[in-house]
Amino acid sequence: MNKVLSPVIGALVGAAIVGGIWYGTSASNNQNAVVAKVDNTPITRSQLLAESESYAGSSMLSQLITNQLVLDAAQQQNIKASDAEVNQALLGLEQQNGITSDSQLNELLQQSHMTKDQLMTQLKVEVLGQKLAESKVKVTDKQIQSYYNKNKSSLTTPEKRSISDIVVKTKSKAQDIENQLKQGKDFATLAKSNSIDSVTKSKGGAMGSFTQSDLQSQYPEIASQAFKLSQGAVSDPIKVSDGYELIKVTKITPAKTPTLAQAKSEITTALKEQNAESPQQLYADLAKKANIQILDSSYASVKDSIENPQPTTMS
Repeated sequence: MNKVLSPVIGALVGAAIVGGIWYGTSASNNQNAVVAKVDNTPITRSQLLAESESYAGSSMLSQLITNQLVLDAAQQQNIKASDAEVNQALLGLEQQNGITSDSQLNELLQQSHMTKDQLMTQLKVEVLGQKLAESKVKVTDKQIQSYYNKNKSSLTTPEKRSISDIVVKTKSKAQDIENQLKQGKDFATLAKSNSIDSVTKSKGGAMGSFTQSDLQSQYPEIASQAFKLSQGAVSDPIKVSDGYELIKVTKITPAKTPTLAQAKSEITTALKEQNAESPQQLYADLAKKANIQILDSSYASVKDSIENPQPTTMS
């Protein structure tokens, strides 16, 4: 759902940096409280509030209006956002912005004067907005067939291989184990008693299941050999950083291309995402159908800016 989620860190958090100050100061009972001093000159909460509103008032009001437009339209059309969908949106947002831990997310939220609940609420609105935009897209069988023909490779699940290994210090030790295997000794048993790979030793050498690209990125020293072997075959000793490694292909799961019928749902979703209108156009369409009243003349331009968004330019 990148079309809607992409502005969150920029527009939402950017506005929240000031908006959080705005809301935080307005919630204070003592607007004359001094928040800072320059030499002997005080700066009060009321000054901070006024400056915050002048800087972010229009953008925050616009955000609140568009949020309500989305919530109202979703309710009218019985469109819902599940917790799982909102959590997935959060995960996408974290990946998009290099956030790998709760502490990093909390640090960003703190810097932005936001709470986790506020972010999750906004993400829910973004998910609903994407669903509203996608609900307007009609996908034909002809489009589905065309997409399938052009994207078979990306729809195909690549071949995967389950790999086990035995790592030893010396080539002579590796050759000795190789001879034992040729005599019929069990690979897993030899791995448990001989391997110096602390991660796989207790599992009989089992490394896991990999596509060729995954294995190349994680274990480049053995990747080419692993995808030359037949199922059940064991490699010759391979020189690796820790010594010498023997690998066994315990299972091969062939690549699989889904039929058109099997891929139809996935393709339909992809086409809806590709062809859904932008968030700004969605807000404009919803705003023109709603009764929006701006009661403070200083924000008179907000309604027009929502209904007539400026086209975005590519930098």
